[in-house]
Amino acid sequence: MGFYVTTPIYYVNAEPHLGHAYTTIGADIMARHMRQRGEDVFFLTGTDEHGEPVAQVAEAEGVSPRELADRNVVHFKELVRRINATNDFFIRTTDERHMAEVKRFMADLHERGEIYEGTYEGWYCPNCADFKSEQELEEGRCPIHKITLEREHEQNYFFRLSHYQERLERLYAERPDFVTPKSRYNEALAFIKKGLDDVSVSRTKLRWGVPVPWDESQVIYVWFDALLNYVTALKYARDEDLTERFWPADLHLLGKDILKFHAVIWPAMLMASGVELPRRLVIHGYLLMQGEKMSKTLGNVLDPFQVMDIYGT
Repeated sequence: MGFYVTTPIYYVNAEPHLGHAYTTIGADIMARHMRQRGEDVFFLTGTDEHGEPVAQVAEAEGVSPRELADRNVVHFKELVRRINATNDFFIRTTDERHMAEVKRFMADLHERGEIYEGTYEGWYCPNCADFKSEQELEEGRCPIHKITLEREHEQNYFFRLSHYQERLERLYAERPDFVTPKSRYNEALAFIKKGLDDVSVSRTKLRWGVPVPWDESQVIYVWFDALLNYVTALKYARDEDLTERFWPADLHLLGKDILKFHAVIWPAMLMASGVELPRRLVIHGYLLMQGEKMSKTLGNVLDPFQVMDIYGT
């Protein structure tokens, strides 16, 4: 068995900021360390190119979402090169091979009865590409992007996340190191214990995404598409399928803003499909600018290329 380490894949709605370099360097350090120990290592990074944040920026700039993705991915690849990251593959979610695997995975869950059609009404943040519960809102605003949210009503498809309440609680009881540090473990477990609702996995109002395989009037929700990159990349990054050699992932490194997706929804998706779970999630905090999360959406970012030009790598 090899050692498999990943970064989250990064939105291409804008060019990279310093936080992307921070996470990628952290994963690269682990990859280099394990190679020095003689391990067979696979290090994955890449870009998340579907979803509403990308479509909105593209529309505002008068280009297609694909044109925006193709333009900005160049900068993310250049960032990887400039920091001398030793990643073994760079995945793009607009790759037809990835999209085919996402469709196959979703169709399998649908056939298993894990996905059903229903009506969703809730508070939606277009910048997070995520619905928020009442408890998550801060005076009606997204706690991350500080924008006022609108209540949306859609007919779409749902994943039976609620069916995995007990299994997720058992996972956390049996594997106390599944999420580190402990504060993030406690946060994820508390979220689970509050009770899990089924989650929407498709959108009707958005056309920029992977089509739902049995209903092409809808596209697959961007986070569902994005999470699957960790398994899809292994199928085509080399001439041979690397899944048996490297899955389950040994380490997912990610920021705390995407904890819910990785520590709750992702393991439930894998449980539903009969796929082994990753071994560990390591969660880091934010790089802050004037006390706020550094975010492309908030516009308070540092350009990593300027930092490298001044201070080197």
